[in-house]
Amino acid sequence: MCARCNARTVSNRRLAGRKRSIRNVLLFPALFAVCGLALAHSGAEGIVKERMELMKSIAGQMKMVGRMIKGEKDFVADQVAIAAEAIVGHAEKIPELFPEGSIEPPSEAVTAIWQDWDKFVRLTNDMKLKAQALGMSARQSEDIKDIRPQFGALGKTCSACHEDFRKSE
Repeated sequence: MCARCNARTVSNRRLAGRKRSIRNVLLFPALFAVCGLALAHSGAEGIVKERMELMKSIAGQMKMVGRMIKGEKDFVADQVAIAAEAIVGHAEKIPELFPEGSIEPPSEAVTAIWQDWDKFVRLTNDMKLKAQALGMSARQSEDIKDIRPQFGALGKTCSACHEDFRKSE
């Protein structure tokens, strides 16, 4: 083999090694995140598991739209509208997924939910209304800036509920 071909082969091997290193740097944090979610829900059964999965789905929808808001992902109005519709459907189910006293680990729910049930239900209804507004805005919009206010308002409903009705981390 000539020196020139040998140099190319060595260079290609180094490049392949760098690509593997970059892939590993990107892959391992994602893998740990997925494992962390799996561990957070490990041991959950019945209604607690069902609601944890529902909340995980809402978080996934919010993260996807949030990536568009931040410019990390292209704005696709239909995807935002579909995400908002999914959140509406989830919001409608939330109260039935919290039968009184269902706080066994790994649940993050606190007893304040049942002590102030009316507020809890009001917040889930508010979430539904804000998600509907986000969906309508997305269907009528051609620019991400048009949905920012609705997305922010929806996010505030999540925060308000978590502040009062979820264990602090």
